[in-house]
Amino acid sequence: MQPTAPAPTLAPLARGQTLTRAFAAGDELFCATGTLQLNSSALAGIDALPGLQWRLQAGQSWRAPAALRLQITALAGPAHLRCSPVAAPARPPAASDWRARAGALLRSWRTLRI
Repeated sequence: MQPTAPAPTLAPLARGQTLTRAFAAGDELFCATGTLQLNSSALAGIDALPGLQWRLQAGQSWRAPAALRLQITALAGPAHLRCSPVAAPARPPAASDWRARAGALLRSWRTLRI
């Protein structure tokens, strides 16, 4: 079974508009048009270390290295962004009870012998 990724979220932002969004590790933010300023919250609750700030130009993307919250602001005009969550890992098949499997096998053998 292949992991499935949730549908990406598309968002237009007007000049100066701010969007706050939580990102999981591996989520991707893509700047389709305009310029975006990204401000992260303080890292891992460390008060002495302030959040980081950087910019994305049209065509650039950024991938979250860890779970964090970002404030995304459109600078110098409208902007369009796309947030793509990381694909959920495929679940391993559920471990079935060996007694149930053995019982089913014995019933099938009895059915074949009759």
